[in-house]
Amino acid sequence: MTFKMENVKGIIFDWVGTLSDGSRKLFPCSMRVIEKLSKNYRLGLVSLAGHGVEARKEDIESTGVLRYLKSVIIDTSKNQEHYLRCMREMETTPETTLIVDDRTQRGIMIGNQIGCRTFWIKDGPYSHEIPDEKTGQPTKIINSVEDLLNII
Repeated sequence: MTFKMENVKGIIFDWVGTLSDGSRKLFPCSMRVIEKLSKNYRLGLVSLAGHGVEARKEDIESTGVLRYLKSVIIDTSKNQEHYLRCMREMETTPETTLIVDDRTQRGIMIGNQIGCRTFWIKDGPYSHEIPDEKTGQPTKIINSVEDLLNII
């Protein structure tokens, strides 16, 4: 399924490796990117909370990014329903949603399965996770969320 970037209405981000290093600190460019994109897009977050949902929620809240997000889904797993719920809360559809993630085995694969446009951040500890038949190819490979400002 293809669509033009101008049809994108919402963007769903991953947390660790995409917006944050996993602590209570955003990557240096993340807040600027989120602030700018929130002016034209509905933003959401789907985060895997390996060390507990409440701890991850506190990490995200401490950064001040919540005010820009229309939907935040935090769970101990990631599946299609999490992304579909995020889209419902953002009032977007798979055809109008972009998923940005550093993991091909999670966010990129799920996004491809449900018909979203997917941008893989090929940087950090999962840059070796090369897309394959199971994950599908990302729509675009980028180096950081900051690249979004030059693309969309």
